[in-house]
Amino acid sequence: MQQTLIPYFRPAFQRTVSILTLVADFVDDYKFLTNWNSVSFEGWKLPATLDPHYWCGLWNTEGCLNTKEHERLGKGKRVYIKQYQRSCYRASCKTCYLRWIARQANNATRRIEQYTKNHGGKPIHLILSIPPSQHHLPVKLLRERMSQILKIAEFEGGAVIFHPFRLNKKTSQWYTWPHFHLLGFGSHQKIVQAFGKYGWYIKEAGERESVFQTFCYILSHCGVRKGCHILTWFGDLSYSKLPVEKEPKITCCPVCGAKFVKVYYDGIHPVAPPDKHFEGLVDSDDKWYEVENIWEKEWTKRDRYEYALT
Repeated sequence: MQQTLIPYFRPAFQRTVSILTLVADFVDDYKFLTNWNSVSFEGWKLPATLDPHYWCGLWNTEGCLNTKEHERLGKGKRVYIKQYQRSCYRASCKTCYLRWIARQANNATRRIEQYTKNHGGKPIHLILSIPPSQHHLPVKLLRERMSQILKIAEFEGGAVIFHPFRLNKKTSQWYTWPHFHLLGFGSHQKIVQAFGKYGWYIKEAGERESVFQTFCYILSHCGVRKGCHILTWFGDLSYSKLPVEKEPKITCCPVCGAKFVKVYYDGIHPVAPPDKHFEGLVDSDDKWYEVENIWEKEWTKRDRYEYALT
């Protein structure tokens, strides 16, 4: 399976495209060429198999039109604009799965980096393969067994992501073969010895350009099931033992502190077109309006006109 993904993930440092573009290319190709959409195991499926909500991917434009305050603060007569696409952030959504991968990989990378900063060390990435004689067991029980073996191996902690399937490259068909991806801190040798006693097979997954890229790779073809956590933390990297400050969500103008409102440009803006990601200050040319004010303004004109006819 790892050889199959090399054309998509290994050359990332040689190309100008982002890792998420490579993920999208991989998913699109394999959804078309394989049984990606139909394969299932105990309710587990691959990502990006469900239809989106009607609003997934729609563009929103918010901002701060407080030009007087911006000018007073030395930023000139400018407005602050933030444009983004709405997302449900579901792993199963055909439209939003990439944003889910990006957010999960970013949060996971920050947790790994925080632990490295506090304790040092380099994370390892291993594949924990379950022996065929245990494939019939519920995933919950397999997780419990894995956790017990990791304790025996004195593994410090890390992230675990369940994968229900592998790909048969000859037939281009995904088939049930439950295994776990482990990314964390501990002794490779102790893990091999501990899992070997219980018949589990350990495989070195190999290095990639970054921890973020590794998480993107793991999440690109992970198991997805409603009501189940896809990425879980344990040991010294669990939520109770390693606090990591969340990245603040920008809902207020970074210039004056006013709360963002939905805005609209009367025309086609050369810097911030309505279907492109953008965030920052742009010159005010008196064509930016608050959305509610626009409709109120138009309704008032119509109301006055109709009133005048009566």
